[in-house]
Amino acid sequence: MTTRRALLLLAVLLAPQAQADDRYSTKDVELYSVAVPTTELTAEAAKNYNVERSPTRGLLTVTLVKKGKSGSKSGANETLAGQIYAGAINLRNNLSNIPIREVREGGSVYYLGEFQVTTPDTLRFLVNANVMGKVMKSEFVREFHGAQAP
Repeated sequence: MTTRRALLLLAVLLAPQAQADDRYSTKDVELYSVAVPTTELTAEAAKNYNVERSPTRGLLTVTLVKKGKSGSKSGANETLAGQIYAGAINLRNNLSNIPIREVREGGSVYYLGEFQVTTPDTLRFLVNANVMGKVMKSEFVREFHGAQAP
């Protein structure tokens, strides 16, 4: 599966609602992070990835992408495997660890982590990745509001 297809799959996983996301880039690697309430997942996507759709749960998706070299034959980006560590800090300044699991489909790899959220709340996500001998750090904020049950 190409990187483009993997990122398209990520977009299909998520309903067309506003999402909080972040991108961290080095010379040759990009780290993409997205956090959404699981109620924004389609029922099919939740089932396929074994994710519980609930107003009190969120999903963090992390993808590591090696940038393609311009002028190379393919010039294509590819997803990379790495070590991912993630956590979230709520408005009461409580830190919670987000367990991450690796998902491989074809030649692509990405990471999913489910977390609890009590709405309304604002979470600050901290994502650390070790990939290709590089340490990458990303931080972004997402507001979670009361949602309807799926």
